[in-house]
Amino acid sequence: MESKACNQEGIANKRVALTPSTWSALSDIKKPGKTLGETVADLISEHQRATLERDLDEVDASATYVPWDDAKAELGL
Repeated sequence: MESKACNQEGIANKRVALTPSTWSALSDIKKPGKTLGETVADLISEHQRATLERDLDEVDASATYVPWDDAKAELGL
C-alpha cells in the first residue's frame, strides 16, 4: 500500500481563496470519495470538452468542405 506522501508527490502545494458561497457550491458538486482537487480537475475537464465541442460546432457551421479525393488530388497525395 502506498503511503499518503507518495500519493501526493505530484501535487502542487497552493492555496486558493474561495468565497463561502463558492466553497459551498464546490462542496455540493463533490462526489463522495473524491477530493476537492479531483473535483476541480473534473470541472476543468468538462470545461475543456465543452469548449472543444463549441469550437467544433462553430467550424462545422462556417466551414466549406471539399471531398477527400479532391483534397488529396489538390495536395498531390
